[in-house]
Amino acid sequence: MVKKMEDKQVLVIDDYCEHRIKPKLIRDVKTEAILVFARTALERFFKKFDKEDTELVLENEECTDYVYGSLRNLLKDLQKHVVNVDYLIELIQNAKKYPQSIELRRVAKYEEPLIVYYDAMAKRMEYHFPEKITAVPEFIVMCVLCIWFIEEEKTSSMYPFLEKYDILEIIDRFEKYARNSPDDKKKLFSQMQKVSIDVVEVLKNVKYKFNPDRKSKIRKNR
Repeated sequence: MVKKMEDKQVLVIDDYCEHRIKPKLIRDVKTEAILVFARTALERFFKKFDKEDTELVLENEECTDYVYGSLRNLLKDLQKHVVNVDYLIELIQNAKKYPQSIELRRVAKYEEPLIVYYDAMAKRMEYHFPEKITAVPEFIVMCVLCIWFIEEEKTSSMYPFLEKYDILEIIDRFEKYARNSPDDKKKLFSQMQKVSIDVVEVLKNVKYKFNPDRKSKIRKNR
């Protein structure tokens, strides 16, 4: 939501975030993009779940309580410290809507690396899921976090709240369920892992180059 400051005639945009942790270095923005991806996916998953009373993937009650309880708490932490895609979309739209606002243009340019990195991940998700087919977004989120922070050994020091969550344990709960499931579900979880690996690989290979004439765009449906 854009708000007009009457005294200074400056347009500012709500970032949907209470205490944002914003990297100062370009090299750390890819980690921010990973977390924007995680927040956005979890928000959409739980919004759909709470609205439609969708059945959860895991069937064991104790396992379900631990996994989805952890995911809800993770989402709350992400909402406090990381923006989501709605903020990026609104920022771009309003920078175009109010071209006279120097402040909006400045913020849009400042956020451009994040937009570029997030959009690369969104496009890859769109490639894997061109239509609304069966997916396990919450499992993809955990796999992406695992690959980035554990396998790729990217630092999470800027986001200390991540230390509260045992990513490997949560993934293990999903994998144990998959191992005891019919072949179709085993294949589904295997596919989610492959998608996660591919999305992270795409992000790793994206290079941001400052371009004063670049017009920011972002995928709206991921």
